[in-house]
Amino acid sequence: MGLIQLPEISNSQASIFITEIYMSCLLNISKASFGNDSKRVLVAVEEAHTIMPESATMGVSDFASKGLVAKIAQIALQGRKYNVGLLVLAQRTANVSKTVLTQCNSIVSFACYDDTSISFLKNVFGSSSAEMVPNLKKLQAVVFGKIVKSERPVVVEIPFDQNKA
Repeated sequence: MGLIQLPEISNSQASIFITEIYMSCLLNISKASFGNDSKRVLVAVEEAHTIMPESATMGVSDFASKGLVAKIAQIALQGRKYNVGLLVLAQRTANVSKTVLTQCNSIVSFACYDDTSISFLKNVFGSSSAEMVPNLKKLQAVVFGKIVKSERPVVVEIPFDQNKA
């Protein structure tokens, strides 16, 4: 297990560049060892909009960052073949690369209210399930994909013990 934190560099070309280098190296190592009892790797990206932003939310002339984000998206597209998984955590899907989001095989959504996120979730969950999302209570989520054994999205309640928090 490893942890890379970039507290000094947030939402910048530098953080995107560092992430791209890290993920490229990880993918190259996984490709080289694939089939030789290779280990599964999960890369968790919190505040994903800072690392893999949707190009519409980036500066118009920020071509370098757009290229780096495109490369990260390609790694997301290819990673599963080589046992590299990606866990994307974000508060607003509108600000995260759609190429990356469409590679997610499971989606967990807590309450959200913006039209762009709801529109994205309609494509994933279907209209009726996505319309439940703004009405979810605290610690409830709509879940769909390989993470659940269901053909349809399900509403779950996340167990929480106040005494252990």
